[in-house]
Amino acid sequence: MSKPHGLLRAGFPFHATLGMRRVTTNPIDLAILKDGTLLVLNRSYGLGAQIRKTNWDDEDLGTIGSGLEWPVQIIIDKEEQIYVTDEATNKIIIFDRDGNNIGSWGKYGSKPGEVNRPSGMSFDADGNLLIADTLNHRISKFTPSGSYLKSFGKLGSEEGSLNMPWGISVDSDDATIVVSDWGNDRIQKFDKDGNFMMSFGDTGPEFGGLSGPAGIEVDSDGDTYVADRGNHRVLQYDASGRYVDRFIGDAVLSKSGRIYLMANARACRSREMTTLEESKRFRGPTSVRIYGDLMYVTDCGSHRIQVYKKEIYELSPSQILPDPGIPFLYNV
Repeated sequence: MSKPHGLLRAGFPFHATLGMRRVTTNPIDLAILKDGTLLVLNRSYGLGAQIRKTNWDDEDLGTIGSGLEWPVQIIIDKEEQIYVTDEATNKIIIFDRDGNNIGSWGKYGSKPGEVNRPSGMSFDADGNLLIADTLNHRISKFTPSGSYLKSFGKLGSEEGSLNMPWGISVDSDDATIVVSDWGNDRIQKFDKDGNFMMSFGDTGPEFGGLSGPAGIEVDSDGDTYVADRGNHRVLQYDASGRYVDRFIGDAVLSKSGRIYLMANARACRSREMTTLEESKRFRGPTSVRIYGDLMYVTDCGSHRIQVYKKEIYELSPSQILPDPGIPFLYNV
């Protein structure tokens, strides 16, 4: 599907909060099945790692999966097989939609076809897996069954080099590969063959700056969303890499949170005595997922999912003036 000629960005309001501590404990990523079930990938010291099932009614539907130690990302293929990267075991673990373990692959090392703490992953246009091979400072491509195909990237700060890449996403329109270059505090774009195209972002807390960018996602409009974990926010850039907006968290109590508090007098008193402003904000968000017009953010430090709704309208050439190439040339 081709991108629109232009966009009218009407807003991106907060939509909902899902989950709570003890259910979505330290959520690191999520995926959504065709029936709307959310699979929330949790990991925490003490409680271990698990895939928690929930839904829009914020119900705890139990856990699935086994054999996870320190997972990073979860994705689903067209047959609803579930793939999880585990950086502790250097494995990609595969489950069916019911959570039965149906296989795994991955070998620790630095040689071609080996991995060292794999993190983000995404399917490319051909259905192969692109994996952020974090401590090998490269992106590696495998078939879904684990056969090695190729890799690109090396340790460094120059264009096209990487320093502990974390997140990866593929633009469904032109197969562009977008990578969150964690150690270099930037985003890099590569073509489908791994050739460098451009980079954007820089170190810092200012607008558009990054600190340890983690999960990343590209939507159908070509916008890129980055979990700016160190700055406790999510940043939005357009297809050219221009900074558009930031999200700092606007959470309200989830349904499960309300039920818990109303049954716990001590917790209710504690909430009544605190300042609520900070409780709304993101704490170390780790991933961003786009499903339709909704953006899901795993608010890892606050044990919940925050959801925003994109309000946007496509514009024809007659509805928007050409790009002047000079900022602020047109007054609105």
